[in-house]
Amino acid sequence: MKNKSEIFISSTVDFHNIYGAVETANELGTGLEISRFGKLKELEDNFDETLNIYKDAVKDLEHGLTLHGFFSNLCVCSKDPLIQEASIKRYYQSFEIAAELGAKTVVFHTCYNNLLKQEQYRQNFFLGTLEFYKELIPHFEKEGIIATIENVHEKDNELIRNIVAAINSPNLKATIDIGHCNLHSDIPVSDWIKDYGIMLHHMHFHNNFKNEDAHSSLKNGTLDIKPILETLKTMQLYPQITFEIFNREELYESVEYFRELYKEVYGESLN
Repeated sequence: MKNKSEIFISSTVDFHNIYGAVETANELGTGLEISRFGKLKELEDNFDETLNIYKDAVKDLEHGLTLHGFFSNLCVCSKDPLIQEASIKRYYQSFEIAAELGAKTVVFHTCYNNLLKQEQYRQNFFLGTLEFYKELIPHFEKEGIIATIENVHEKDNELIRNIVAAINSPNLKATIDIGHCNLHSDIPVSDWIKDYGIMLHHMHFHNNFKNEDAHSSLKNGTLDIKPILETLKTMQLYPQITFEIFNREELYESVEYFRELYKEVYGESLN
């Protein structure tokens, strides 16, 4: 039975240099989360070529692999059929990449616009997203890959929780991004964890001072990391944890700090 979280680093620490990202992950003894797959402006012309490059790079990865799905300017339930078509294509490409590379988790955004304070928008967004995931998730089930939905601008987890609950599949779970919680939500991260419970599969760790999405060191912001680990321990939850920290020095500092905190809370080393 799983009783420890797996830890990963984001490939953005070596932006668009997947070989460097693999090397960094191996140095730190972590898995890797591919956060950017190629350059979007070149994707249509070079998708297969890029996929082969990534295949070659990750064959040397010593630990696990996860993938951050495409998200830039996407909306799978857009009223504009061209935007919807492009969005759906990118989601299915994310699935294809994960299947080809052997990633067992794919993280998606909701792409929900929190500035639109209209119940009709929220309801239509929920229903449209639900319809899409009903078609998408069977592909993940067939390949044994888990899709997760991450909070970005959401002030609470109601939308994501309701989507996951409605799909009711072991292959659709939730991701908590603690930096995004700190920036956009007044609800403590520990309460997000308690509310999700077994829906929680994945987390993104970084910090900020509640003024920008800085993706800073775990030591550099207003979030206290120790209570988050204590809540996970109390709930007996062991999500995958990716350090989405893009500055190399801050990343190394954060991984070391996290391992120290983990040993303090759990009484044993992480790995």
